[in-house]
Amino acid sequence: MSAPAFSTFAAISEVFVTAGVFYVVFTNLNGRGFKWKLATTVILFEFFVNMLYMIFRMQQHTTSSSLPARLVALAAGHGILSLLVFILFVVFSFLGYTAIKKGNHFFQDNKALTYSFLVLWTVSVVSGEVLYFLSFS
Repeated sequence: MSAPAFSTFAAISEVFVTAGVFYVVFTNLNGRGFKWKLATTVILFEFFVNMLYMIFRMQQHTTSSSLPARLVALAAGHGILSLLVFILFVVFSFLGYTAIKKGNHFFQDNKALTYSFLVLWTVSVVSGEVLYFLSFS
């Protein structure tokens, strides 16, 4: 089965979104300010493209069982984790923005939380890419 264009676009764009998230986090982690414009752009793109794509795919999975059960479970787990890390990035971006206004660095001041978030984000992206390749290969 060939991949729909929207699925391919979402899979590719997620790599660029991840690069943006890591850049925002690591610049702040290294004490070089908070890239709030990039964080806002990433959040808006993630919401209007990738989150809407996942809603579209969830609707497809519930109306027609085109995926094997193991992939449905992976899709559900990926969707839940993706929503969680997206919400965390929104919250952390807000905290990062308010912290930098006070002269603090949110990600630098919360290293364990930061690294945990980055691990979860990475698992989310990798699970999405695996799901894409398993679904359309």
